[in-house]
Parts: sequence; C-alpha cells; structure tokens
Amino acid sequence: MKRILYSILIALLSTACVKYEALPFTGKVLPRRSGYINNVTNDWIYYNLRTGEIFNAYQVNADIIEGNQKNRLDWDLAFCGNKLRTNSGTSGNGHGGAADMGFQGYDRWTSVSQLPHDLQWVVDTDNVSITMSQREWISYTVAHNITGIPWFDPNKGPQQTKTNANPLLNKALVFSGPPPSYTPSFHTYIIRTADGLRYFKLQIVSWYDESIEIGDTGGRISFYCDELK
Repeated sequence: MKRILYSILIALLSTACVKYEALPFTGKVLPRRSGYINNVTNDWIYYNLRTGEIFNAYQVNADIIEGNQKNRLDWDLAFCGNKLRTNSGTSGNGHGGAADMGFQGYDRWTSVSQLPHDLQWVVDTDNVSITMSQREWISYTVAHNITGIPWFDPNKGPQQTKTNANPLLNKALVFSGPPPSYTPSFHTYIIRTADGLRYFKLQIVSWYDESIEIGDTGGRISFYCDELK
C-alpha cells in the first residue's frame, strides 16, 4: 500500500513540474519602430499586401516620401506609431478602405463570399490626430514665434497635430496616458486593396513584438493579416 501511495505522489509531483510553453506567435511584426520617436511626425511604413513588398522598412522615407504616397497604387496598408492608413480618401488615390467585423472572430472570416453586401467601408480622412515629433515642434515654434509651450506636457503628453489616416483603424490600437499605454481593440478589420479587387483581414495584437519575451521597448506592432480567398 505504501508503495502505491508513493508512486501516486511521484506522478503528481511530476505533473506539477511540467512547463507549458506559450504557443509561438505566427503573425507579422513591423520591421522597426515608426513615428515621432524617429524625429519625423509622418514616418510611415507601407505594405503592398498583394505582393508582400514593404516600403520604408528600415529607414524613414527611404522609398516613399510623405505626400508621394497619394498618387501611388503599389501600397495598401501603412503604419505610423499606432496610426494606420489605407490607400483611399485623403491618403491615396486608390480604391482601398477598411471595415469593422467586430470583436475577435479573426478565424471566422476566410472567404470574400462571407462579406455582407452592405458592408460599411471607411476611407481615410485628413483629421486624425498624431503625435508630433519634438524636432518638428521646435521648428514650428521658432517659425511662428511661439514661446513657453513645451513639446511635452506632464498632464497632456506630447504635442499633437493632424494627419491623413483611417479613422476606423484609429480605434485598433488606442493610446492612453500618461503614463503611456497602448491597448488593442482585438477587432477584426477587413482591408480593401488599392485596386479594389482583393480583401485582407487584419487584427492588431500588441504594441510590442510578440516574438520577444523580454526587453522589447514597444513600437514594433504585432498583428495578423491574411487574404480572404
């Protein structure tokens, strides 16, 4: 009897010592941090979802200078800090846009045939708030003879300005603070490509690189993005 109890105890202890590893992140991660942290307000990373090509992947404005994206149809989705663009409206002359499919449910959407015929598409506008870079704020204050207003206010955070971006996707990763915090909505969004012919589902997962366990400073957003067939 003692031998049986001893065997049961060893089995229980062995089970308690099992380490369950988290499943590896299988989505995408931005190649670098973008936005005001690089001393440029409109520091956008552009994705051509149809080909997989990335513009400005490792250097600010290396491939597409701010403003030049308007007349280009070779990009579909762009990131700058926690702001996102589609090739539509004031951001681009394409037939892009975004639609909200609600909380979670990413795996549910697999086919274009599932999309409702009356789906509400949101195009980009020129009145989305974005954090202004400290360098550009200083240049602005000098040019307009503004004094006594710092770039960073401890009660309000850094200075803001307006940019071209998608107002619906502005809710995908919401900033609050100080102290700074970025909270994903975990909604699934549908992105229509610049040619208006293909559709990709998108879900923002984290402000941080989910493939790094310790030491990530944030800004390399983790997200899922897959084409609807």
